[in-house]
Amino acid sequence: MQSHDPAAPRQAKAARNPQSEGRFHHGNLRQALIDAALAEPDIEGLSLRQLAAGLGVSAAAAYRHFENRDDLLTEVARIGFDRLQQRFAEAFPITATPISDAEARTWLRRLALAYLAFADEEAALWRLMFGGQAAAYRAHATLNASQSSSRYLPAVLRGLFEVGAVARAPTEADALFVWSAIHGVAMLRAGKVTAALLPLHELAEAFAEHMVQALGGQPQTA
Repeated sequence: MQSHDPAAPRQAKAARNPQSEGRFHHGNLRQALIDAALAEPDIEGLSLRQLAAGLGVSAAAAYRHFENRDDLLTEVARIGFDRLQQRFAEAFPITATPISDAEARTWLRRLALAYLAFADEEAALWRLMFGGQAAAYRAHATLNASQSSSRYLPAVLRGLFEVGAVARAPTEADALFVWSAIHGVAMLRAGKVTAALLPLHELAEAFAEHMVQALGGQPQTA
């Protein structure tokens, strides 16, 4: 007669899942899931179950930290907006006023460069944040975290007006126009369109000059 070993089920489970869930404590698994999502080449297409399996834990363990896939992606999008805001903060001081036409144009150029570099270097995260299927993620992310990144473009346009680089105060429509232009350049780069594959500094400089002129400013003098 075959004897019953009460430890056998546990041993079998351990064999199927050699990376014990016990190595994650408190918030470690939550952060590990976020880090794994951020490392995905296609964040929008990830599966919470697959992320859990890749970490050697059960899906049930993952669902204790995120209700579903959308819950995880909302958190990842929030992180993306925070990272973008940090890049913008390094481009120019949002609470300051430019002291000259040249400085105001420089700030616009730096802002454009920061956005294009983010789209290049964090492509999967950028697609999640601004992709066609990301409206819900953006809404939750901006609701739950102050998306101060959205304040930088209006601020830099106001600066252009305050130093006389453009003749009239920019409107919301102007901000949408400029935002659409730089976002379009980023999309063309993502699609490997040859005309958009210039060095980032060249693209940002040309963009800033064209936008100032489109808003009624004069060409920058040498």
